[in-house]
Amino acid sequence: MDSAPNASDALARPPATAPTDPLTAGLPGPHGMAPLHLLHRPDTPEGFLLDATAPVEQHFALSAELPEEHPVFNDGPDTFHDLLFAAESLRQATFFVAHQYFRVPADRPAVFVSSGIDVRELTPWRRTGRPASMTLDITLNPVDVVNGIPRGLECRGGVAIDGVSCGSGTARLQFLMPRVYRAHRELGRRESLRGALPPASQPAPRPTVRPEQAGRGDVRNVLVGPPLRAVDGEFMLPVTPQPGHETFHGGPGGHIPGTVFLEASRQAALVVAAELQGFEPAHAVLTHWWASFRGFGEADLPLTCTVNTRDPLRDRAGRPIVHTRITFSQGSRVLCTATATLLQDC
Repeated sequence: MDSAPNASDALARPPATAPTDPLTAGLPGPHGMAPLHLLHRPDTPEGFLLDATAPVEQHFALSAELPEEHPVFNDGPDTFHDLLFAAESLRQATFFVAHQYFRVPADRPAVFVSSGIDVRELTPWRRTGRPASMTLDITLNPVDVVNGIPRGLECRGGVAIDGVSCGSGTARLQFLMPRVYRAHRELGRRESLRGALPPASQPAPRPTVRPEQAGRGDVRNVLVGPPLRAVDGEFMLPVTPQPGHETFHGGPGGHIPGTVFLEASRQAALVVAAELQGFEPAHAVLTHWWASFRGFGEADLPLTCTVNTRDPLRDRAGRPIVHTRITFSQGSRVLCTATATLLQDC
């Protein structure tokens, strides 16, 4: 069974509401941001009366103010709203709904099988210096239901900024029994150790590219280092999250957070596109990302990503775009394969 890291933090239950009102939750915002507001949109009036739903397709709306000041989601050239914020908001909402509405036990880690996000219209993503709001229309479809509790969820989300539809996201999740989760972790770690160096007793200096090369301003938020190998247009880069980072580090004994794969894909693609095609990172935006996960990544073992690119093309407006294929590995074990598209907005 293919599965991948990204277990959620526990989220608080929503406040009680009157039976005739929609059930609204103020979720903790990603890493200290203002709360995310979640609204259940059941298909029948009876759905408003219940804290839990039937294991059938359900609809939700999530709203949030896009962050104006944040050490991660506003770190960079201030050109675009951070796609990572939308992805993280969707992740939090989906995990919350799984436990609150679909009654998935809290001891079953949620893991991604696949995930993707697309920018459909670029204009709303451009930062204007004024506050902006984001809404997500979320559809969750339970799969593999046993005794009324799903073992997985299929997620679809539409993104709008200031009321303008501009993106979408999809994901397939599984909820693992604790013993299955531990067995996957143990097996994957043994396989990774066969082809990777064991954890160092003393941490080596963290290799990173310059923040501006990765579209960041703070070196703490840079995930990729200078290429370890570059042969015939194929680049291998180390992925080295800052120890203790609030978003990107898995912690002692933890697995690699799923946000690392999205952000490292963006940063690695930027580094390679700048090197090969002359892209300017401050004006390049990730417009497509799709990933398939094959196993858990261990936070204390070396992680690399290999980037292959195609020749650049142009979109209908004549702007350069480049398609990349990215493979994340620990030793000889592949953890994730992803496709990413960058657009040079110039």
